[in-house]
Amino acid sequence: MKKFFNWKVALLAIIILAAVLRLWQLGNIPSGLTNDEAGVGWDAYSILHTGKDQWNQFLPLHFMAFGDYPAPLLRYITVPSIFIFGLNAFATRFPSALFGLFAVGVMFLLGRKLFNEKVGILSALLLAISPWAIGLSRVTIEPNVAMCLFILGLLLYFAALKKIKFLYLSALIFALVLYTYSAYVLFLPLVALALLIWNHKHVRENPKVYIIAALLFVVILIPNFLTKNTTASVRFSQVGITTNINSIGLINTLNDQRGACQTSYNQIICKIVDNKIVLFTSSFVKNYTAHFNINFLYNNGTSTQFSILPERGLEYVFELAFFILGLVRIVRYKDRKGYLLILLLLLSPIPDSLTGDGHYGRASLILPFILLIEGLGLFSLSEIVSRISLSYVRKAFYLLLGLVMFSAVFAFWINYTTYFKNYYSIYSQYGYENLMKQVYSYRNNYDRIYISRHLNDTKQYVYYLFYSQYDPRKFQNKIDVSYSQSSDGWISINKIENIYFVQNPPVIPDDSTLAKEKILIISNPVDFPKSVKPVFTIKDKLGNILFKAINLSDLIRYNLEHKELILKENGQAN
Repeated sequence: MKKFFNWKVALLAIIILAAVLRLWQLGNIPSGLTNDEAGVGWDAYSILHTGKDQWNQFLPLHFMAFGDYPAPLLRYITVPSIFIFGLNAFATRFPSALFGLFAVGVMFLLGRKLFNEKVGILSALLLAISPWAIGLSRVTIEPNVAMCLFILGLLLYFAALKKIKFLYLSALIFALVLYTYSAYVLFLPLVALALLIWNHKHVRENPKVYIIAALLFVVILIPNFLTKNTTASVRFSQVGITTNINSIGLINTLNDQRGACQTSYNQIICKIVDNKIVLFTSSFVKNYTAHFNINFLYNNGTSTQFSILPERGLEYVFELAFFILGLVRIVRYKDRKGYLLILLLLLSPIPDSLTGDGHYGRASLILPFILLIEGLGLFSLSEIVSRISLSYVRKAFYLLLGLVMFSAVFAFWINYTTYFKNYYSIYSQYGYENLMKQVYSYRNNYDRIYISRHLNDTKQYVYYLFYSQYDPRKFQNKIDVSYSQSSDGWISINKIENIYFVQNPPVIPDDSTLAKEKILIISNPVDFPKSVKPVFTIKDKLGNILFKAINLSDLIRYNLEHKELILKENGQAN
């Protein structure tokens, strides 16, 4: 009873810690909402009030969103949160934070099922304090929810080894993962194959149950593949290694290399050495190995992470020692379940490697396996220390280890809630809330309001919908709304009523009738003369001006008064 009470209290303390790290100031840190977060919140709001998404689709399985067709589950689980808390940042992020918290408990159960109670507690602790996991849990993002469901599916699979009926639940949960995040479309079949091979004896002993579970999995997924634009296919066409915009640069480099080769060697030799197969294979290998780079995991992280974390390792430096100890223990004891973890870890970067060298969301597939191996390594370290005969040495070591871990977590949390909150707010689009609330309040005072696509952001319209709580029915039916769609599927909203979203810097149509209209132009301050008095400004967390709103009449007056100077400057520029 005492043993049970101890681990129960430890787990409760870990969950409370995880809750604080995930829920405290959730609506304010990170500062602002990314457009993807606002898109999730707005679609959930639209579903709540009308049963349809922003594109007038009734309870869709594939939301069109910005033209990227995201998986549906995150949007649907956000609906109850919007209903309870209203349309705001906290409500939009709360489901992700809740799944991040739930994942800590599931990680304990999985670690206990694979190894023992202590490994489960230590793995849960490492997940609770993980900067990567905390960052993911505090934003509205599919990978965080998918990771929780995935480890739950794994837990149920291992539970099925003793109670076979759990296999049906495992199949159900794994199917839900594919309705959550597209990266698992490739990863889950690899996991399934690895599990079937690893546990082939159990498969042979229960063939009917495995067949029924597989059929259940397929049946649940049938609706996911009935539509033309599936999440995985659209996203890969937009970010895949052979299809994204960066591939153009790779192909240009390939053409240059082949051209240089042909000046000295036969054309056939150059085609053998320099071709797309070699190019994209080498890019994939480079991307894949980058996921296991110490710099990526424990030192500087990735440049894609700045909306969830500052520049730092995705995990703590001290965890590297735990990871190495975990690998050593697995090899030393020839731990069969440990080898399976290593195999799954090696498979997990494949989806992200097909698109890049370490996107914080897609790369998160590796996180559960790293933490389980680290938990095993920390357990192994505790076993080594327990063999020390001198009790004061053991206590001193545990005290030192505790201080190191506490100091690292405390330093991260202080940095995250102060420096990151302010200095990285631009990466989470801070400023749009204040901007769109100002636009909403001024909309009736002007005939037209032009907002430039600041930082080339074609998705800023969603902030106007979100922060004005725009009538979903009006937008669904595209009443006084115009939009366009690019060849690669991305959608741009060009106009909502008298609000126009235009290129940056703003180019106002050359129409003499506009001079008679009352027009407000909003753009980056560098697009306007400093001496023109703004109607209002929007500042970032550090006091820098992000947006400036100028009356067109004031701008025209300034241009007329300074016509000679402007012509002179243009002449000098030319």
